[in-house]
Amino acid sequence: MNKLYSQKNTKKQLIQLNKGIEAGLNYFYEKFYPYFYLRSNRATRDTCIATSITHEAFLRLWLSRENIHSEEDLLHFLKMQIKKAIHIFYSNPRSRFHRSLLQLDSIENYQEFLAGYEEEDDAHEDLVYLDKLDNEKQHQLDKLNKVLPFLNLEHQLFIRLSLQYSFNYERIAYYLGGISDYEVSLKVEKTIAVLRSILNSYEKINKAISNKKIIAQVELTDEQVEIFRMRYELQFSFEQISKQLHLNTTAVKKIFIEAHSKIKPRKKTA
Repeated sequence: MNKLYSQKNTKKQLIQLNKGIEAGLNYFYEKFYPYFYLRSNRATRDTCIATSITHEAFLRLWLSRENIHSEEDLLHFLKMQIKKAIHIFYSNPRSRFHRSLLQLDSIENYQEFLAGYEEEDDAHEDLVYLDKLDNEKQHQLDKLNKVLPFLNLEHQLFIRLSLQYSFNYERIAYYLGGISDYEVSLKVEKTIAVLRSILNSYEKINKAISNKKIIAQVELTDEQVEIFRMRYELQFSFEQISKQLHLNTTAVKKIFIEAHSKIKPRKKTA
């Protein structure tokens, strides 16, 4: 009985929507907004952007109301609008940094995530999948937090402002004052390149750790090994190394020279 009533009510609201009666739109808005907002928010991790994406989807539904003939049509329409908006979000240069951190191209079924909404029947499975994306993105952000201290103060500022203002260059320029949004975009792109290089260096370090050739061939202290890795793998300056290890620069240089002297004789005998 309740199911029959629900079907009749849905049909009634659909007719109102087709006729341009706002009560019909409000009905479907209240019914489906939370679900589509959740999808958008989990995909973008930005409440402001998620709200805009979802609102725009319902606005487009209103503009295209005469072409909606069933609840299935309505759901398909909204899913397609959300899908397109998320695709634009990840294709937009202002979102490039988020995408580079998340490394979506390396995630299995990434294209399905962007283009496969119409194949989805179970909302629970979708949320589990998006949770996996959230975990991967958090992992990348954790790596970012580790390398931020090694950026100069200007680069740190632009990254923090970019994250705070969702890479809206106009808002960043307004906040800073005396700089154009174009100049902001150039500085952010340069900072992203530096970050990507450092993050790649971290991957090299992980491989070096698993190899352990230096440790096996030469008796180095843990501190010496760490300084070698920072110097050669991350290409940090001695000042940056001293900051990371909480040592003065003179001490870092002394440890580096001592470690280097242990390795040199090995190279000659080899």
